[in-house]
Amino acid sequence: MLGTAAHYGLNVSDMETALSFYRDELGCTVTRRFPISDVQGTIIGVSGVEGEIAFLDADGFEIELIAYDAPPNENSNATASLHDGGVPHFCLDVEDLDACYDRLGSERFIDEPQQVNDELRIAYLRDPDGTIVELADRTA
Repeated sequence: MLGTAAHYGLNVSDMETALSFYRDELGCTVTRRFPISDVQGTIIGVSGVEGEIAFLDADGFEIELIAYDAPPNENSNATASLHDGGVPHFCLDVEDLDACYDRLGSERFIDEPQQVNDELRIAYLRDPDGTIVELADRTA
């Protein structure tokens, strides 16, 4: 039987670039950071993995960043479209979507914030690796 969601895991190409986005730009807090172990390679079925894992708190929602330094990997999210099958996104609530849009810069977003209904405005942007992040303002 399922419990509550524990975290959302993202493979990133460079840990420092990802932290700059999630920590410095979106305001997440790093809660722990550690090197990838042989166990991680066993779990994903890839031998010889090296890299680092960081967990971040996004106001009670946990994000796991995984940076594999070896073996080499490819970024499949960078060119994916939102309507393609298997393309993930996750949503973070924000208090002022317009302020986020202005602070992060319109070029980061797929489009301008949109009014979905009387109580919800959303906008999508991509992180440095192309992962789609939805920002939702539920006070709109």
